[in-house]
This record gives sequence, C-alpha cells and structure tokens, in this order.
Amino acid sequence: GKHETGCPPVVKMLNGYLYVRRCGGVAGGQSEEALQKLAVIVKDEKVNEIIVESNFGDGMFNQLFLPVLSKIHSVTMSKVRHNTQKERRIIDVLEPVMNQHRLVMDKKVIQKDFDSCQHLPPEQALRYQLMYQLTRITADRGALTNDDRLDALAMACQYCVDAMAQDVEVRMGARREELVVTELD
Repeated sequence: GKHETGCPPVVKMLNGYLYVRRCGGVAGGQSEEALQKLAVIVKDEKVNEIIVESNFGDGMFNQLFLPVLSKIHSVTMSKVRHNTQKERRIIDVLEPVMNQHRLVMDKKVIQKDFDSCQHLPPEQALRYQLMYQLTRITADRGALTNDDRLDALAMACQYCVDAMAQDVEVRMGARREELVVTELD
C-alpha cells in the first residue's frame, strides 16, 4: 500500500565503529517487487544476517521474504521482538553510539535517502527521510509520523552493540599486527 518497508540498513562494523553503507526504504510495503528489491540489496552488500522485527504480523514478513530471498542470496534471518516504547528504545540504542562518534554514515547514504523521497509531495517527503527522523525524534510517544528508517537503523546498531564492546586502539593494533604477519609470510 502506501507504506514502505525499511530497507535493511546495511551496517558493517570495524574496530568498534559502525559504518552505515545503506539505509532507506522501499515503497510498496511487502509487495513482490519491493521484496525483490530488498533481496538484490542484500546480495549486492553481501549481507550475512538479516534481523526482522516480528511485532507486526507475528513473523509474516519472514514467511513472505524467505522464498524471494532464497532465489537471490543465501542469508540467515532472525527475529527480534520489542516490548518497550519505540521512541525510547531507538534513543537508548543510538544515543550512546552517536555520543561516542562511533556511527559513521557515508554521505552517499544521506543523498540516496533524500533522493528516495523526491517522488512524494514535499510535506510528506521529509517525514520519510532518515536524517529528518534522526534529528526530530524525542522520547515522547508518537514523536514521529514515520519512523521506519530510523527504527531499522536502531535495530541494526543494537545487533552490533555487543561486538562494539572493545577497545578501538587495541583492535586497530591487532589488525596492524595481522597485516604485518600476512606480509611477512
């Protein structure tokens, strides 16, 4: 329908930093065409695992997406269920990551986010954009009309939180050592 499916925000981690490679939305909700677009993105970005919020539809998205995805790219899918206020959950995940400057967003992500909404009337386009959602969220229930893109980004970041519990300098030093050993070999 008029809803969009949050494009899987492709978040990759290196040395305790999260790099947002893609984030946006695919118009058409859960239509066959929208699911195919998502599957192509998953393949292009060589995604290893997809996390899907099961609250809406009780896992129906997984059942719709798996057949489409299996034709294009083999990947693990897992479900997450939330039972806390959405706005507080999003802020609780993103605020510490952003305060420590560990969320790195490619400027192409921001441009594509902007471009993806240009087919909408200007008053609606803003509400769908990730940057708009990110800069307007508050802890108040219903703070945003649309929060799908930001919610999907928060879920991806939450998944990486445990892996981020590492000292960046130690990880970078270990990586340098690995490269030196590889070169010497």
